[in-house]
Amino acid sequence: MMKRFILFPLAIAGSLWLGGCSSQSNSSTAINHYVRGELDAQSGKTQKALAELTQAISQNPNMVLAYEARGDIYRKQGQIHNAIHDYQHAVTLNPKSFHGWYELGVSFQAVHNFQSAVNAYQHSLEVEPKNANAAMNLAVAYAQTGQPLFGVIYGRRALSNGANSFASLANLGAIYAEAANVDPKYGRKALHYFKSSLELKPHQSAIYLDMAAVYLQGKQYAMASRVLKTAGKLAPSALVQERLGYAYYRMGNLPRAKEAYHASLKLNANYPPALNGLGVADMAMALQSESGAPALRRKAIAYWRRSLELNPDQPLIEKLVKRFSQSSQ
Repeated sequence: MMKRFILFPLAIAGSLWLGGCSSQSNSSTAINHYVRGELDAQSGKTQKALAELTQAISQNPNMVLAYEARGDIYRKQGQIHNAIHDYQHAVTLNPKSFHGWYELGVSFQAVHNFQSAVNAYQHSLEVEPKNANAAMNLAVAYAQTGQPLFGVIYGRRALSNGANSFASLANLGAIYAEAANVDPKYGRKALHYFKSSLELKPHQSAIYLDMAAVYLQGKQYAMASRVLKTAGKLAPSALVQERLGYAYYRMGNLPRAKEAYHASLKLNANYPPALNGLGVADMAMALQSESGAPALRRKAIAYWRRSLELNPDQPLIEKLVKRFSQSSQ
């Protein structure tokens, strides 16, 4: 499961690169439109700002600052493809624009084009090699491309350059958790950074959930159940209760597992993983019974069928229904 990551949008002004223009008069007009656009943006008048910045670009098509400023507005509005278009113009005109490369990386991540994000952040670090936020976002992008070991390298670089916020530590923990899929030894590092993040900002339910995933992967089911209980107190959810049910199931405590799965369904009656869990728990209890507990078998199959109604793309559950339906006849 891909972990949650926190990206760091840029919080500095764009690089001072106006670009050339065929006419001094046009250049002056373009600057006036750019300044008015920036003032409108700061006042929250985004549509006026976009109009002014578009006029600036019309007067001076080489004005890097105008492309960057308009890209910033588009990105904040969720018009990511428009933002990408403007940032690409900016970095083509000025390959030394840290702002352009950095925000291009953020925008590519927003549309899940992670490899392009990696390339953009690499360029931004060529301009500002010690920028901690660029290094951390690059680390996240590497993890999102399925290359968490490269993510570890840049995540640690980000920390060495001062990225020691709770968010940075949580990101590095999540990257190490992804790396644990390659080598389980990284699980301990993941837990270390998750705990460090919680020391700076307690009560992060998402961090407890990610810690539980590491414990479950390491078959430390009792520890997983403890942190899941904490996560559930902070932010109750069907997912947390379903994961708690799974931890209890793996511990062999079927009654507690069923309680947790039922609690999950109380929070979301149409949550397939909880329905699947109940089916597995009931079927396990049926198989442990000397009589075969036909009623429990029927309940298990009914849970699985309900899950398939909600999400038909579950080949394993289909196989279970087919197998146990035939054996029950």
